[in-house]
Amino acid sequence: MDEKEVLIKMILQKLIRGSVWGGKHTPLDFVRKGVPDHYKNTHKGERVLDDALKQVVNNGWAILILKRTGKGSDEHISLNPRKISEINQFLERVK
Repeated sequence: MDEKEVLIKMILQKLIRGSVWGGKHTPLDFVRKGVPDHYKNTHKGERVLDDALKQVVNNGWAILILKRTGKGSDEHISLNPRKISEINQFLERVK
């Protein structure tokens, strides 16, 4: 299991624990804050984190949307309810 798969698993588990499916969404910064510091504080770690987030979105497991907030607009993320079986298969495989 490489770093990217570990991060994808952490991202998916955080969103599942928060029950962030479909119409319910959370700021992308909330997900980034839940990642260990050694990924956020190094250039290599940030690159791996960005790649992991891109893969989650490209696989269709999560949906990124731009939401208006009081301070402008932020990216929000939610899990795709149509991909529940694929997400569960990935999480079972990566254990």
